[in-house]
Amino acid sequence: MKQFSTPRILGFAAGLLATSGSLFGQAITENFDDITLLAGNGWSLQNLSTPVGSTNWFQGNNIAAGGPFDSYNGAANAYIGANYNNTGNTGTISNWMIMPTRTLRNGDVITFYTRKVAPDAYADRLEVRLSTNGASANAGTNATTVGDFTTTLLAINPSLVLGVYPTVWTQYTITISGLSAPTSGRVAFRYHVTGAGFSGTNSDYIGIDAFQYTPYVCPTVTVTPSSVSNGVAGTAYSETLSNTGTLGGTSYAVTAGALPPGVTLSAGGVISGTPTATGTFNFTVTVSDASGCTGSQSYSITVVCPAGGASLSPFPWQCNNAGMYTLVEGSPAGGTYSGTNVSGGMFDPSGGTQTITYTVIDVYGCTQVASQAITVNTAPTVTLASFTAVCSNGGMVTLTGESPVGGTFSGTNVSGGMFDPSGGTQTIMYMYTDPGSGCSNTASQTFTVNTPPTVTLASLSPVCDNAGMITLTGESPAGGTFSGTGVSGGMFDPTNGTQTITYTYTDANGCTDAASQSQMVNAAPTVTVSLPIDTLCQTVGTITLSGESPAGGIWSGPGVTGNSFDPNASGVGMIGLTYTYYDANGCTNRATDSILVDICLGVIANSSAGNFTLYPNPANETVTLSLESGAASSVRILSIDGQVVLNEQVNASVTTLDVRTLAKGVYVIEVQTSAGSSFQRLILQ
Repeated sequence: MKQFSTPRILGFAAGLLATSGSLFGQAITENFDDITLLAGNGWSLQNLSTPVGSTNWFQGNNIAAGGPFDSYNGAANAYIGANYNNTGNTGTISNWMIMPTRTLRNGDVITFYTRKVAPDAYADRLEVRLSTNGASANAGTNATTVGDFTTTLLAINPSLVLGVYPTVWTQYTITISGLSAPTSGRVAFRYHVTGAGFSGTNSDYIGIDAFQYTPYVCPTVTVTPSSVSNGVAGTAYSETLSNTGTLGGTSYAVTAGALPPGVTLSAGGVISGTPTATGTFNFTVTVSDASGCTGSQSYSITVVCPAGGASLSPFPWQCNNAGMYTLVEGSPAGGTYSGTNVSGGMFDPSGGTQTITYTVIDVYGCTQVASQAITVNTAPTVTLASFTAVCSNGGMVTLTGESPVGGTFSGTNVSGGMFDPSGGTQTIMYMYTDPGSGCSNTASQTFTVNTPPTVTLASLSPVCDNAGMITLTGESPAGGTFSGTGVSGGMFDPTNGTQTITYTYTDANGCTDAASQSQMVNAAPTVTVSLPIDTLCQTVGTITLSGESPAGGIWSGPGVTGNSFDPNASGVGMIGLTYTYYDANGCTNRATDSILVDICLGVIANSSAGNFTLYPNPANETVTLSLESGAASSVRILSIDGQVVLNEQVNASVTTLDVRTLAKGVYVIEVQTSAGSSFQRLILQ
């Protein structure tokens, strides 16, 4: 259409503001007979289009006045209108009409009629928006903002398409919902079109008429049930309340009196919890819905004492010899025990099996009682025979003498049925538990432990392995015995090498102790001597002795001074010389060799002559003689003093003699042939 550039106002009729005392003047009826009265009645008109055009909301143009349509009711122009001139040639229309401030509640109803120009050549759009910010008329600052009116209650033709916005008067109804509680706020109409204006592709002309705001009237709200069940202290309680007559979400609360301690009322109407006190508790419950409607109901809950508020856990069986038993089985704690042999919370089992009663005032002030028998068994008879005294160094002792068998020994130094007497005299306990009754009894004996004697053995001086038998000394106290390798009758044979010598002594109590020392046995040195001189003439003079090992020892014998030998002083004959050596340990050994001292006359003087060869010489096992010519008829070996020690008949030019049976020394061999006798000196070593 777009044929009206300015609105035409044909007149007005007084708007009707209907009030109701019961609704505190909340209801509104506005037929827009005279829109100049809107501001005085609390309405707000704001054109926030971009750009702002030549018109705002205007009094309706009826057909007779050249307008597009007449009003829905009343005078022909009794409606309010808006058109494309709310903005410029092109732009965005955001034209607001905000109703007076009201206390908005869920269930409030808004109705109005609206239409646009027919035919539907240009799309139009109308929004109904809600602000819960009291009397605020803040709709923003431009065509794209909404200020406090953030909630859309209705949008007619939100997509700006043709064929949606009605071209005849059509009623729309809005029921307010979603409020958490009655709220002060305002409802606004927003003529909102993009691509608007005289040259725009959208926007034409709309009208609004017959607006009514009807506040929600609370119905009668009833809380059910009319009564609730009673409770038991300490037992969980639950009762669910409901109601009739509320709208939307509800909330329950105790508004008078009090619930039993431990019990609460949820906002959802559930009475629950565990009562912690007894008695009768009166209270009033009020239910409220989001529309501010309420209903109340009075209730009474009587909480009684719980049954079985006292208990006794099973008593452990007792033994009649166990002594006073502390009673702890009663629950809850804090009560008193009574019964035969019961005093001060203690039970004396010597009186046998009894019934015990437990009485307690529970947390709810109720007296609670429980009874139960306590079983008493008879303990076994246990004995332990006397122990034979032992010595503290006697080693582990097996404990015996108990009756009945199968129990356990205990005490200082007792383990696994064994007693270690090293700790001295002790009291030994024997405990036996009867497998049938589980009762135990004990017996005890003193185990006497004697202290062994203190035995010492002085250090033993080192000896040499060739020293012969040594008498052992240094023991205390006297009267004991020596032992060890090489020891016999208190004597030690050092030839067995270094040994441990032990001295053992037993006192009058039969206790024995011992002391040991190491007897060091040093090996005697090995001494050898081999005099390089098969004889000396008595007249040869003094010679220096040699051939000894190791060096540093002492020579002795006839004709010896220091390490010199005078054959003239020794006399004629086989002279034995001794070499003695002492090592760093004081051990000594000796070796002996002989020198033949000859007066150098007679046969011996001529002994080097002869017609035979003798080898080896010196010899030690056999000696061979070889004649230079002929054959021997006999061979004799004579000692240095002229005694014949070997005489053999031979008949060969080469003869071997066995001399192993002859002592070491200097001998003379006589070989007899047909030509006579020949002599040579033979040395055996």
